[in-house]
Amino acid sequence: MDYKLLGEGVMIHLKSYEKMREVEAIIFDCDGTLVDSTGSYYLADRMVACIILDKLYGLECRLGEDVNDVLARIEMLGGFNNDWNKTSLLIQAIILSADKPPQRISNDIGEIRNVESYFEGCLVEESSPECARSGLKYLLEKASQFYGKFMSLRDFEEIIDAEAEKAGRLKQIQELRSILGPLTGYGSGLLATLYDEVYLGEDGVKERYGARPRFVSWRGLIDREKPLIEKNTLEELVESAPKGLAIATGRGRWETEKALNGLLEYFDLEASVFAAEPPSRYEKPDPRILIECSRKLGAERIMYVGNSMEDLLLVENAREGGLDAVFTGVLTNPYALEIFIRRGADAIIDEVNLLPRLLKQEKAFWKPL
Repeated sequence: MDYKLLGEGVMIHLKSYEKMREVEAIIFDCDGTLVDSTGSYYLADRMVACIILDKLYGLECRLGEDVNDVLARIEMLGGFNNDWNKTSLLIQAIILSADKPPQRISNDIGEIRNVESYFEGCLVEESSPECARSGLKYLLEKASQFYGKFMSLRDFEEIIDAEAEKAGRLKQIQELRSILGPLTGYGSGLLATLYDEVYLGEDGVKERYGARPRFVSWRGLIDREKPLIEKNTLEELVESAPKGLAIATGRGRWETEKALNGLLEYFDLEASVFAAEPPSRYEKPDPRILIECSRKLGAERIMYVGNSMEDLLLVENAREGGLDAVFTGVLTNPYALEIFIRRGADAIIDEVNLLPRLLKQEKAFWKPL
């Protein structure tokens, strides 16, 4: 194997040893790297799916923590940076997998007055009823089948269409997508709008978009997020990166700043790229996200730190575009290690606060893998 251990929890590729010494700037992914979003985004995926399945089809589902494993696998397909896409896929899989085609009872969800009941219904370990479990099983099988290959929502939907047509449910799936609407931003469609209201909450929607919520008025899930990176780590990294630290993420600037709060002073926010913000609307693994951030920093060699396949593909694509970059993978996704090794990640660390040890490269810690 081409890796060695640089102390417990730190692996470095032999080809990248010298490159690490020449890193001028460090750019971070946010979710799963700087911020623990399992209690916000993952929970929002489950809640929004439950609301839509209930209001559109009368399916009372409880989507529990077992869904998180499915979401983690989907993230390692490289084309699901946006949680709207993951939620849409989850809903489609459950409808497709039901024994009998569910009959739609409405084209809209209306105002949700009992949002707390959906929140409490998702605080379980195992999902129910059987159609929900069947949908999760379907997604697990497909995600495992395509593990290591790039798959986007569109790619997945082509497979769903073929199977829905065989089952005589293609029209139903197509109508569902039409009702969910475009997944391009708040206000663009039912799913995207509901999702942001569940995630941001009433106050967040007002601050972020200057709008009153259409479907959900409640506290939101964003306050459940916690920073993964520590202040001491950032202080060390600032000393190691002469061109500074920045963020290149698929989320917006407002929610990124809210999640990191007191740690913001360590990042060059003007050089950072928040792909959800207009006018860019880039989605990983579009290399423009990383190339633009590096240009703003004025750095010739950068390190990108992320936790998913899309982050690794982002660096690979940016290299093809001429950027001198190395990738460090953080193992917050349980399915990341094999992919990172298989694709030759420059370095792999158990958690983001081990990054200073990687940059110091203290030879005393070296030992065979």
